[in-house]
Amino acid sequence: MSKLLKYLLYILFAISIVFIIGFFVDQDTMLDSLLYYTYVLVGISFLAIILLPLINLAKNPKGLKKMLMTLVIAVVFIGIAYLLSSGDPLLVKINVEASENVLKLTDTGLILTYILSAGACLAIISGGIVKIARNR
Repeated sequence: MSKLLKYLLYILFAISIVFIIGFFVDQDTMLDSLLYYTYVLVGISFLAIILLPLINLAKNPKGLKKMLMTLVIAVVFIGIAYLLSSGDPLLVKINVEASENVLKLTDTGLILTYILSAGACLAIISGGIVKIARNR
């Protein structure tokens, strides 16, 4: 990791700590600032998601096949999560009524999180088992 990137990460971490401490001290005044900072971080991550693969693709055109396979796998997982989601509203007291589409997408996000978390756990466990088996 380059020094510039390392220092940028330290700066973002320090700013995050300041916002979090400020939020716990005075929630009413810091809530909007914390949300705007979150929007900035999400924007930076979306730019990185879009730009970094394109830069890598320019350096290695043969990586297009691997990138497309990753994209297809991601779309399949999202499709499975969407098919498993019900879209039924929760029985809680909220002031805003959500549409059926919003409820369906919320369920999709939750189910996708469960699927990816289970996959990450399986990958960690199987990686450890494979490493132990290879070292014998």
